[in-house]
Amino acid sequence: MYRLPLALSLLLASPSLAADNPGLPSSPIESYYTEDQVTSLNQFVDIYPSDWAYQSLLNLVEQYGCVSGYPNSTFKGSRSITRFEAAALINSCLDQVTELTDEIKRLLLEFDSELSIIRGRVDVLESKVSTLESVQFSTTTKLSGNVAFLAGATKYVGKGASNVSSGRRNSQLPNYGAGPTDAFHLTYDLRLDLDTSFTGKDFLKTRLEAGNMNSSAFGYGSATPTSYYSWFFPVGGEDNQLYVSRLYYSFPLGESFRVTAGPRVRQDDLLGTWPELYPTDFPLFAMPIYAGSVGAYNLNLGPGASIVWNQSVGSSEFLATALYVAQNGSSSDPSQGGIATSNSAASGSVQLALKDDLWNIAAVWTHNQPGNYMGIGTPLWNKPSNSPTNSYGLGGYYIFNAHHKFLPILNAGAGFTSFDSDDAYDRQTAASWYLALSWPSLLAEGQDIGLSVGQPTFITDSYDKSSDDAGYFFDLYYKVAVTDNITITPAIQWVSRPYGEDTKRITGKNEFSTLGFMLKTSFKF
Repeated sequence: MYRLPLALSLLLASPSLAADNPGLPSSPIESYYTEDQVTSLNQFVDIYPSDWAYQSLLNLVEQYGCVSGYPNSTFKGSRSITRFEAAALINSCLDQVTELTDEIKRLLLEFDSELSIIRGRVDVLESKVSTLESVQFSTTTKLSGNVAFLAGATKYVGKGASNVSSGRRNSQLPNYGAGPTDAFHLTYDLRLDLDTSFTGKDFLKTRLEAGNMNSSAFGYGSATPTSYYSWFFPVGGEDNQLYVSRLYYSFPLGESFRVTAGPRVRQDDLLGTWPELYPTDFPLFAMPIYAGSVGAYNLNLGPGASIVWNQSVGSSEFLATALYVAQNGSSSDPSQGGIATSNSAASGSVQLALKDDLWNIAAVWTHNQPGNYMGIGTPLWNKPSNSPTNSYGLGGYYIFNAHHKFLPILNAGAGFTSFDSDDAYDRQTAASWYLALSWPSLLAEGQDIGLSVGQPTFITDSYDKSSDDAGYFFDLYYKVAVTDNITITPAIQWVSRPYGEDTKRITGKNEFSTLGFMLKTSFKF
Protein backbone atom coordinates (compact mmCIF):
# COMPACT_ATOMS: atom_id res chain seq x y z
CA MET A 1 0.00 0.00 0.00
CA TYR A 2 1.47 3.34 -1.05
CA ARG A 3 1.01 6.59 0.80
CA LEU A 4 0.28 9.68 -1.31
CA PRO A 5 2.89 12.42 -1.13
CA LEU A 6 1.98 15.29 1.14
CA ALA A 7 1.44 17.73 -1.72
CA LEU A 8 -1.13 15.46 -3.34
CA SER A 9 -2.90 14.92 -0.06
CA LEU A 10 -3.11 18.65 0.39
CA LEU A 11 -4.62 19.04 -3.07
CA LEU A 12 -7.25 16.40 -2.43
CA ALA A 13 -8.11 17.78 0.97
CA SER A 14 -8.53 21.36 -0.29
CA PRO A 15 -12.01 22.67 0.63
CA SER A 16 -12.00 25.19 -2.21
CA LEU A 17 -11.94 22.92 -5.22
CA ALA A 18 -13.83 24.23 -8.28
CA ALA A 19 -16.36 21.43 -8.04
CA ASP A 20 -17.52 22.96 -4.77
CA ASN A 21 -17.23 26.53 -6.08
CA PRO A 22 -19.02 26.83 -9.42
CA GLY A 23 -18.06 30.51 -9.71
CA LEU A 24 -14.36 29.73 -10.28
CA PRO A 25 -13.07 29.57 -13.86
CA SER A 26 -12.81 26.08 -15.28
CA SER A 27 -10.00 25.91 -17.86
CA PRO A 28 -9.15 22.79 -19.87
CA ILE A 29 -6.71 20.37 -18.15
CA GLU A 30 -4.35 20.61 -21.12
CA SER A 31 -3.82 24.33 -20.48
CA TYR A 32 -2.68 23.57 -16.91
CA TYR A 33 0.25 21.35 -17.78
CA THR A 34 3.44 22.18 -19.61
CA GLU A 35 4.55 19.80 -22.27
CA ASP A 36 7.12 18.08 -19.96
CA GLN A 37 7.38 17.45 -16.26
CA VAL A 38 9.76 19.90 -14.56
CA THR A 39 13.07 18.68 -13.13
CA SER A 40 13.62 21.59 -10.76
CA LEU A 41 11.46 24.02 -8.85
CA ASN A 42 13.72 26.78 -10.16
CA GLN A 43 11.81 26.46 -13.45
CA PHE A 44 8.86 28.14 -11.74
CA VAL A 45 9.00 31.90 -11.34
CA ASP A 46 6.41 32.01 -8.56
CA ILE A 47 7.66 29.32 -6.12
CA TYR A 48 9.91 30.42 -3.29
CA PRO A 49 11.68 28.51 -0.46
CA SER A 50 9.58 30.51 2.01
CA ASP A 51 6.36 28.98 0.68
CA TRP A 52 4.76 26.68 3.25
CA ALA A 53 4.47 23.77 0.77
CA TYR A 54 7.93 24.25 -0.79
CA GLN A 55 9.45 21.07 0.74
CA SER A 56 6.51 18.94 -0.35
CA LEU A 57 6.74 20.15 -3.95
CA LEU A 58 10.51 19.61 -3.88
CA ASN A 59 9.98 15.97 -2.86
CA LEU A 60 7.48 15.45 -5.72
CA VAL A 61 10.01 16.79 -8.22
CA GLU A 62 13.07 14.91 -6.92
CA GLN A 63 11.49 11.58 -5.98
CA TYR A 64 8.71 11.19 -8.54
CA GLY A 65 9.24 13.80 -11.27
CA CYS A 66 5.52 14.46 -11.59
CA VAL A 67 5.09 18.22 -11.13
CA SER A 68 4.02 20.43 -14.03
CA GLY A 69 2.87 24.00 -14.34
CA TYR A 70 1.56 26.53 -16.79
CA PRO A 71 3.21 27.28 -20.13
CA ASN A 72 4.33 30.68 -18.86
CA SER A 73 6.59 29.00 -16.23
CA THR A 74 4.23 29.65 -13.36
CA PHE A 75 2.83 27.19 -10.88
CA LYS A 76 0.07 29.38 -9.43
CA GLY A 77 0.13 27.62 -6.12
CA SER A 78 -2.58 29.80 -4.59
CA ARG A 79 -5.10 29.01 -7.35
CA SER A 80 -7.84 26.46 -6.60
CA ILE A 81 -8.12 23.55 -9.02
CA THR A 82 -10.97 21.33 -10.12
CA ARG A 83 -11.22 17.72 -9.03
CA PHE A 84 -10.41 16.74 -12.64
CA GLU A 85 -7.16 18.69 -12.47
CA ALA A 86 -6.31 17.09 -9.11
CA ALA A 87 -7.02 13.63 -10.54
CA ALA A 88 -4.72 14.32 -13.50
CA LEU A 89 -1.90 15.38 -11.18
CA ILE A 90 -2.35 12.32 -8.94
CA ASN A 91 -2.45 10.00 -11.95
CA SER A 92 0.82 11.44 -13.25
CA CYS A 93 2.56 10.74 -9.91
CA LEU A 94 1.06 7.26 -9.58
CA ASP A 95 2.39 6.39 -13.04
CA GLN A 96 5.89 7.22 -11.80
CA VAL A 97 5.42 5.18 -8.61
CA THR A 98 4.15 2.20 -10.60
CA GLU A 99 7.10 2.45 -12.99
CA LEU A 100 9.57 2.48 -10.10
CA THR A 101 7.81 -0.39 -8.37
CA ASP A 102 7.85 -2.57 -11.50
CA GLU A 103 11.58 -1.91 -11.95
CA ILE A 104 12.30 -2.83 -8.36
CA LYS A 105 10.27 -6.02 -8.69
CA ARG A 106 12.17 -6.95 -11.83
CA LEU A 107 15.54 -6.43 -10.13
CA LEU A 108 14.46 -8.40 -7.07
CA LEU A 109 13.38 -11.28 -9.29
CA GLU A 110 16.57 -11.16 -11.37
CA PHE A 111 18.89 -11.20 -8.34
CA ASP A 112 16.76 -13.45 -6.15
CA SER A 113 19.42 -16.21 -5.85
CA GLU A 114 22.17 -13.73 -4.97
CA LEU A 115 19.97 -12.02 -2.40
CA SER A 116 19.13 -15.38 -0.86
CA ILE A 117 22.85 -16.16 -0.48
CA ILE A 118 23.47 -12.77 1.12
CA ARG A 119 20.57 -13.23 3.50
CA GLY A 120 21.96 -16.64 4.47
CA ARG A 121 25.42 -15.22 5.10
CA VAL A 122 24.00 -12.43 7.21
CA ASP A 123 22.11 -15.01 9.28
CA VAL A 124 25.33 -17.03 9.78
CA LEU A 125 27.27 -13.90 10.78
CA GLU A 126 24.58 -12.88 13.23
CA SER A 127 24.70 -16.38 14.74
CA LYS A 128 28.49 -16.26 15.07
CA VAL A 129 28.38 -12.81 16.65
CA SER A 130 25.79 -14.01 19.14
CA THR A 131 27.93 -17.05 19.98
CA LEU A 132 31.05 -14.92 20.37
CA GLU A 133 29.27 -12.43 22.60
CA SER A 134 27.98 -15.25 24.79
CA VAL A 135 31.43 -16.80 25.40
CA GLN A 136 33.80 -13.81 25.43
CA PHE A 137 35.11 -12.88 28.83
CA SER A 138 35.57 -9.19 28.00
CA THR A 139 34.46 -6.70 25.38
CA THR A 140 37.65 -4.66 25.84
CA THR A 141 40.35 -7.35 26.06
CA LYS A 142 41.95 -9.60 23.44
CA LEU A 143 43.72 -12.79 24.50
CA SER A 144 46.57 -14.14 22.37
CA GLY A 145 49.16 -16.77 23.08
CA ASN A 146 52.40 -18.26 21.86
CA VAL A 147 53.84 -21.65 22.80
CA ALA A 148 57.30 -22.78 21.74
CA PHE A 149 58.88 -26.23 21.96
CA LEU A 150 62.66 -25.80 21.95
CA ALA A 151 64.89 -28.78 21.19
CA GLY A 152 68.64 -28.41 20.82
CA ALA A 153 72.14 -28.65 22.17
CA THR A 154 75.43 -26.80 22.30
CA LYS A 155 78.86 -28.21 21.52
CA TYR A 156 82.06 -26.85 22.97
CA VAL A 157 84.90 -26.46 20.50
CA GLY A 158 88.61 -25.71 20.98
CA LYS A 159 91.42 -26.79 23.26
CA GLY A 160 89.47 -25.98 26.40
CA ALA A 161 86.32 -27.81 25.29
CA SER A 162 87.04 -31.15 26.97
CA ASN A 163 87.88 -29.46 30.27
CA VAL A 164 84.46 -27.80 30.37
CA SER A 165 82.49 -30.80 29.07
CA SER A 166 84.09 -33.16 31.59
CA GLY A 167 83.10 -30.99 34.54
CA ARG A 168 86.70 -30.43 35.63
CA ARG A 169 86.19 -26.65 35.41
CA ASN A 170 82.77 -26.48 37.09
CA SER A 171 84.03 -24.28 39.90
CA GLN A 172 85.20 -21.72 37.35
CA LEU A 173 82.07 -21.57 35.18
CA PRO A 174 79.95 -18.40 35.26
CA ASN A 175 76.74 -20.37 35.94
CA TYR A 176 77.70 -20.60 39.61
CA GLY A 177 79.27 -24.05 39.37
CA ALA A 178 76.18 -25.69 37.87
CA GLY A 179 78.36 -27.45 35.34
CA PRO A 180 78.42 -27.89 31.57
CA THR A 181 75.22 -27.49 29.56
CA ASP A 182 76.04 -29.23 26.28
CA ALA A 183 73.51 -32.11 26.28
CA PHE A 184 70.63 -32.37 23.79
CA HIS A 185 67.45 -31.33 25.60
CA LEU A 186 63.85 -30.22 25.12
CA THR A 187 62.32 -27.20 26.84
CA TYR A 188 59.32 -24.95 26.35
CA ASP A 189 58.20 -21.36 26.63
CA LEU A 190 54.62 -20.15 27.09
CA ARG A 191 53.31 -16.61 26.70
CA LEU A 192 49.78 -15.35 27.22
CA ASP A 193 49.06 -11.73 26.31
CA LEU A 194 45.98 -9.86 27.49
CA ASP A 195 45.75 -6.66 25.43
CA THR A 196 43.07 -4.24 26.60
CA SER A 197 41.83 -0.91 25.27
CA PHE A 198 39.09 1.14 26.90
CA THR A 199 38.98 4.05 24.44
CA GLY A 200 40.57 2.66 21.27
CA LYS A 201 43.62 4.89 21.81
CA ASP A 202 44.89 3.59 25.15
CA PHE A 203 46.55 0.23 25.80
CA LEU A 204 46.79 -1.98 28.89
CA LYS A 205 49.31 -4.80 28.56
CA THR A 206 49.31 -7.91 30.75
CA ARG A 207 51.65 -10.78 29.91
CA LEU A 208 51.84 -14.10 31.69
CA GLU A 209 54.83 -16.32 31.03
CA ALA A 210 56.18 -19.71 32.00
CA GLY A 211 59.02 -21.94 30.91
CA ASN A 212 61.66 -24.40 32.06
CA MET A 213 64.93 -22.99 30.74
CA ASN A 214 66.85 -22.25 33.94
CA SER A 215 69.04 -25.31 33.41
CA SER A 216 69.18 -24.99 29.63
CA ALA A 217 72.15 -24.00 27.52
CA PHE A 218 69.81 -21.45 26.00
CA GLY A 219 68.59 -20.07 29.32
CA TYR A 220 69.84 -18.12 32.30
CA GLY A 221 71.84 -21.05 33.68
CA SER A 222 74.02 -21.43 30.61
CA ALA A 223 77.70 -22.22 31.08
CA THR A 224 78.46 -19.80 28.25
CA PRO A 225 76.74 -16.48 29.07
CA THR A 226 76.66 -15.12 25.52
CA SER A 227 74.50 -18.05 24.39
CA TYR A 228 71.35 -16.97 26.24
CA TYR A 229 68.28 -17.60 24.16
CA SER A 230 67.13 -14.05 23.53
CA TRP A 231 63.37 -14.55 23.31
CA PHE A 232 63.07 -16.00 26.78
CA PHE A 233 65.85 -14.23 28.61
CA PRO A 234 65.65 -13.14 31.38
CA VAL A 235 63.48 -15.96 32.70
CA GLY A 236 62.30 -14.02 35.73
CA GLY A 237 60.87 -17.00 37.63
CA GLU A 238 61.30 -20.61 38.63
CA ASP A 239 60.90 -23.43 36.12
CA ASN A 240 57.26 -24.27 35.27
CA GLN A 241 56.00 -21.30 37.24
CA LEU A 242 53.50 -18.93 35.67
CA TYR A 243 54.38 -15.35 36.47
CA VAL A 244 53.55 -11.81 35.36
CA SER A 245 56.31 -10.60 33.05
CA ARG A 246 54.57 -7.40 31.85
CA LEU A 247 51.98 -5.07 33.33
CA TYR A 248 51.75 -1.49 32.09
CA TYR A 249 49.34 1.09 30.69
CA SER A 250 49.86 3.49 27.77
CA PHE A 251 47.69 6.44 26.77
CA PRO A 252 47.87 9.57 24.56
CA LEU A 253 48.37 12.98 26.12
CA GLY A 254 47.10 15.56 23.66
CA GLU A 255 47.97 15.25 19.98
CA SER A 256 51.75 14.77 20.19
CA PHE A 257 52.55 13.02 23.47
CA ARG A 258 52.15 9.48 24.79
CA VAL A 259 52.66 8.33 28.36
CA THR A 260 53.45 4.74 29.39
CA ALA A 261 53.77 3.56 32.99
CA GLY A 262 53.45 0.39 35.00
CA PRO A 263 54.74 -1.72 37.89
CA ARG A 264 56.36 -4.27 35.55
CA VAL A 265 57.51 -2.75 32.30
CA ARG A 266 60.65 -3.31 30.24
CA GLN A 267 62.79 -0.61 28.72
CA ASP A 268 61.82 -1.40 25.12
CA ASP A 269 58.10 -1.17 26.04
CA LEU A 270 58.69 2.46 27.02
CA LEU A 271 60.54 3.62 23.90
CA GLY A 272 58.95 5.60 21.09
CA THR A 273 60.43 3.22 18.52
CA TRP A 274 62.61 0.13 18.34
CA PRO A 275 65.39 0.52 15.72
CA GLU A 276 65.33 -3.06 14.48
CA LEU A 277 63.21 -5.33 12.26
CA TYR A 278 65.25 -8.49 12.71
CA PRO A 279 62.83 -10.98 14.32
CA THR A 280 63.71 -12.05 17.84
CA ASP A 281 61.00 -14.68 18.33
CA PHE A 282 63.23 -17.49 17.08
CA PRO A 283 66.42 -19.05 18.49
CA LEU A 284 69.33 -16.66 18.32
CA PHE A 285 72.35 -15.72 20.37
CA ALA A 286 73.51 -12.49 21.83
CA MET A 287 73.17 -9.19 20.07
CA PRO A 288 70.12 -8.69 17.83
CA ILE A 289 67.67 -8.48 20.72
CA TYR A 290 69.61 -5.50 22.07
CA ALA A 291 69.72 -3.75 18.67
CA GLY A 292 73.52 -3.97 18.94
CA SER A 293 73.67 -1.47 21.79
CA VAL A 294 74.01 -3.50 24.98
CA GLY A 295 74.11 -1.19 27.98
CA ALA A 296 72.16 1.53 26.17
CA TYR A 297 69.33 -0.91 25.38
CA ASN A 298 69.79 -3.02 28.51
CA LEU A 299 66.12 -4.15 28.63
CA ASN A 300 65.90 -3.28 32.31
CA LEU A 301 62.66 -4.57 33.84
CA GLY A 302 60.70 -3.19 36.80
CA PRO A 303 58.48 -0.25 37.75
CA GLY A 304 58.92 2.48 35.17
CA ALA A 305 57.45 5.25 33.07
CA SER A 306 58.15 7.21 29.91
CA ILE A 307 56.88 10.10 27.85
CA VAL A 308 57.20 10.15 24.05
CA TRP A 309 56.88 13.21 21.85
CA ASN A 310 55.94 12.54 18.22
CA GLN A 311 56.25 15.18 15.51
CA SER A 312 55.87 14.96 11.73
CA VAL A 313 58.86 16.06 9.68
CA GLY A 314 57.74 16.03 6.06
CA SER A 315 56.76 12.43 5.33
CA SER A 316 58.82 11.15 8.29
CA GLU A 317 58.27 11.01 12.05
CA PHE A 318 60.56 12.42 14.71
CA LEU A 319 60.23 10.80 18.14
CA ALA A 320 61.84 11.86 21.40
CA THR A 321 61.61 9.60 24.46
CA ALA A 322 62.57 10.08 28.10
CA LEU A 323 62.19 7.04 30.37
CA TYR A 324 63.04 5.64 33.78
CA VAL A 325 63.00 1.99 34.94
CA ALA A 326 63.92 0.83 38.45
CA GLN A 327 64.86 -2.84 38.63
CA ASN A 328 64.40 -2.81 42.44
CA GLY A 329 61.54 -0.32 42.37
CA SER A 330 59.02 -2.70 43.93
CA SER A 331 60.84 -2.71 47.27
CA SER A 332 59.83 -0.25 50.00
CA ASP A 333 63.18 -0.70 51.79
CA PRO A 334 65.48 2.12 50.59
CA SER A 335 68.52 0.05 51.52
CA GLN A 336 67.33 -2.65 49.11
CA GLY A 337 65.56 -0.68 46.40
CA GLY A 338 62.69 1.71 45.90
CA ILE A 339 62.20 4.33 43.21
CA ALA A 340 64.74 7.15 42.85
CA THR A 341 66.99 5.82 45.61
CA SER A 342 70.68 4.95 45.42
CA ASN A 343 69.74 1.25 45.45
CA SER A 344 67.05 1.32 42.78
CA ALA A 345 69.30 -0.37 40.16
CA ALA A 346 67.65 2.03 37.77
CA SER A 347 68.18 3.09 34.17
CA GLY A 348 67.34 6.47 32.71
CA SER A 349 67.31 6.78 28.93
CA VAL A 350 66.81 9.45 26.30
CA GLN A 351 66.16 8.33 22.73
CA LEU A 352 65.96 10.50 19.61
CA ALA A 353 64.67 8.77 16.48
CA LEU A 354 63.64 9.51 12.92
CA LYS A 355 61.61 6.97 10.99
CA ASP A 356 59.72 6.50 7.75
CA ASP A 357 57.84 3.66 6.13
CA LEU A 358 61.05 2.01 4.89
CA TRP A 359 63.71 3.05 7.39
CA ASN A 360 64.43 3.90 11.00
CA ILE A 361 67.43 5.42 12.76
CA ALA A 362 67.71 6.07 16.49
CA ALA A 363 70.31 7.35 18.94
CA VAL A 364 70.09 6.59 22.65
CA TRP A 365 71.87 7.51 25.88
CA THR A 366 71.36 5.50 29.07
CA HIS A 367 72.61 6.17 32.58
CA ASN A 368 72.80 3.00 34.67
CA GLN A 369 72.95 2.85 38.45
CA PRO A 370 75.19 0.27 40.16
CA GLY A 371 73.62 -3.16 40.49
CA ASN A 372 71.63 -2.89 37.28
CA TYR A 373 71.93 -5.78 34.84
CA MET A 374 73.13 -4.26 31.59
CA GLY A 375 72.76 -7.07 29.05
CA ILE A 376 74.61 -9.99 27.47
CA GLY A 377 78.39 -9.91 27.25
CA THR A 378 81.59 -11.55 28.40
CA PRO A 379 82.05 -12.51 32.08
CA LEU A 380 84.18 -9.41 32.64
CA TRP A 381 81.40 -7.21 31.27
CA ASN A 382 78.78 -9.02 33.35
CA LYS A 383 80.52 -8.45 36.68
CA PRO A 384 78.41 -6.07 38.79
CA SER A 385 79.52 -2.47 38.77
CA ASN A 386 79.98 -0.52 41.99
CA SER A 387 79.67 2.82 40.20
CA PRO A 388 77.36 4.35 37.58
CA THR A 389 77.94 3.79 33.87
CA ASN A 390 76.93 5.73 30.77
CA SER A 391 76.02 3.88 27.59
CA TYR A 392 75.42 5.20 24.08
CA GLY A 393 73.89 3.51 21.07
CA LEU A 394 73.14 4.11 17.41
CA GLY A 395 71.10 1.76 15.26
CA GLY A 396 68.48 1.39 12.60
CA TYR A 397 67.21 -0.53 9.60
CA TYR A 398 66.30 -0.15 5.94
CA ILE A 399 63.75 -2.33 4.11
CA PHE A 400 65.49 -2.97 0.78
CA ASN A 401 63.13 -5.92 0.52
CA ALA A 402 60.30 -3.53 -0.35
CA HIS A 403 61.96 -2.93 -3.74
CA HIS A 404 62.73 -6.57 -4.60
CA LYS A 405 62.13 -9.84 -2.75
CA PHE A 406 65.76 -10.93 -3.20
CA LEU A 407 67.03 -7.81 -1.46
CA PRO A 408 67.23 -8.06 2.36
CA ILE A 409 65.99 -6.05 5.27
CA LEU A 410 69.21 -4.54 6.62
CA ASN A 411 69.64 -4.02 10.38
CA ALA A 412 72.72 -2.57 12.09
CA GLY A 413 73.61 -1.16 15.46
CA ALA A 414 76.53 -0.40 17.76
CA GLY A 415 76.97 0.53 21.40
CA PHE A 416 79.61 2.04 23.67
CA THR A 417 79.80 2.16 27.49
CA SER A 418 82.10 4.13 29.80
CA PHE A 419 82.85 3.19 33.43
CA ASP A 420 83.86 5.44 36.30
CA SER A 421 87.51 5.45 37.30
CA ASP A 422 86.70 3.74 40.61
CA ASP A 423 85.24 0.65 38.92
CA ALA A 424 86.02 -2.40 41.04
CA TYR A 425 87.37 -4.34 38.03
CA ASP A 426 89.28 -1.44 36.45
CA ARG A 427 87.05 -1.46 33.40
CA GLN A 428 87.21 1.73 31.37
CA THR A 429 85.18 1.23 28.19
CA ALA A 430 83.11 -1.48 26.49
CA ALA A 431 81.66 -1.91 23.00
CA SER A 432 79.32 -4.08 20.95
CA TRP A 433 77.93 -4.18 17.41
CA TYR A 434 75.88 -6.31 15.05
CA LEU A 435 74.78 -6.54 11.42
CA ALA A 436 71.70 -8.56 10.45
CA LEU A 437 70.05 -9.45 7.14
CA SER A 438 66.65 -11.06 6.70
CA TRP A 439 64.58 -12.12 3.69
CA PRO A 440 60.87 -12.62 4.45
CA SER A 441 59.13 -15.20 2.21
CA LEU A 442 62.24 -15.53 0.07
CA LEU A 443 61.75 -19.03 -1.36
CA ALA A 444 58.02 -19.30 -0.76
CA GLU A 445 55.29 -17.56 1.19
CA GLY A 446 55.95 -17.93 4.91
CA GLN A 447 59.54 -19.16 4.49
CA ASP A 448 61.96 -16.63 6.02
CA ILE A 449 65.75 -16.65 6.08
CA GLY A 450 68.00 -14.52 8.23
CA LEU A 451 71.53 -14.21 9.53
CA SER A 452 73.38 -11.93 11.90
CA VAL A 453 77.03 -11.33 12.84
CA GLY A 454 78.74 -9.11 15.36
CA GLN A 455 80.55 -8.88 18.67
CA PRO A 456 78.83 -9.43 22.02
CA THR A 457 79.66 -6.75 24.55
CA PHE A 458 83.33 -6.86 25.53
CA ILE A 459 85.70 -4.66 27.52
CA THR A 460 87.79 -2.60 25.11
CA ASP A 461 90.03 -0.85 27.64
CA SER A 462 90.93 -1.18 31.30
CA TYR A 463 92.48 1.44 33.53
CA ASP A 464 95.38 -0.78 34.53
CA LYS A 465 96.08 -2.66 31.29
CA SER A 466 94.92 -3.30 27.74
CA SER A 467 92.04 -5.74 27.38
CA ASP A 468 91.83 -8.93 25.32
CA ASP A 469 88.14 -9.55 25.86
CA ALA A 470 86.69 -9.55 22.33
CA GLY A 471 84.85 -12.38 20.61
CA TYR A 472 82.39 -12.83 17.72
CA PHE A 473 79.01 -14.42 17.11
CA PHE A 474 77.10 -15.68 14.09
CA ASP A 475 73.61 -17.10 13.72
CA LEU A 476 71.54 -18.36 10.82
CA TYR A 477 67.86 -19.37 10.80
CA TYR A 478 65.29 -20.70 8.35
CA LYS A 479 61.67 -20.24 9.38
CA VAL A 480 58.96 -22.35 7.71
CA ALA A 481 55.25 -21.64 8.15
CA VAL A 482 53.44 -24.99 8.30
CA THR A 483 50.10 -23.23 8.74
CA ASP A 484 49.07 -19.70 9.62
CA ASN A 485 49.52 -20.62 13.28
CA ILE A 486 52.36 -23.16 13.32
CA THR A 487 55.99 -22.51 12.34
CA ILE A 488 59.16 -24.57 12.50
CA THR A 489 62.51 -22.80 12.76
CA PRO A 490 65.87 -24.58 12.68
CA ALA A 491 68.78 -22.35 13.65
CA ILE A 492 72.54 -22.62 14.18
CA GLN A 493 74.70 -20.32 16.27
CA TRP A 494 78.38 -19.90 16.88
CA VAL A 495 80.11 -17.81 19.55
CA SER A 496 83.88 -17.43 19.64
CA ARG A 497 85.64 -16.82 22.95
CA PRO A 498 82.44 -16.40 24.98
CA TYR A 499 84.59 -16.05 28.12
CA GLY A 500 86.69 -13.25 26.63
CA GLU A 501 89.91 -12.56 28.49
CA ASP A 502 88.84 -15.07 31.17
CA THR A 503 89.01 -17.92 28.63
CA LYS A 504 92.21 -19.45 30.04
CA ARG A 505 91.15 -18.98 33.67
CA ILE A 506 87.79 -20.69 33.09
CA THR A 507 88.70 -23.42 30.58
CA GLY A 508 92.40 -23.90 31.33
CA LYS A 509 93.24 -23.18 27.69
CA ASN A 510 93.35 -20.14 25.41
CA GLU A 511 91.00 -21.52 22.74
CA PHE A 512 87.31 -22.10 23.37
CA SER A 513 84.08 -21.45 21.42
CA THR A 514 80.47 -22.64 21.46
CA LEU A 515 78.46 -24.08 18.57
CA GLY A 516 74.71 -24.38 19.04
CA PHE A 517 71.75 -25.89 17.22
CA MET A 518 68.09 -25.44 18.04
CA LEU A 519 64.82 -26.48 16.49
CA LYS A 520 61.89 -24.35 17.56
CA THR A 521 58.28 -25.31 16.91
CA SER A 522 55.96 -22.41 17.59
CA PHE A 523 52.18 -22.36 18.02
CA LYS A 524 50.32 -19.07 18.15
CA PHE A 525 46.66 -18.54 18.92
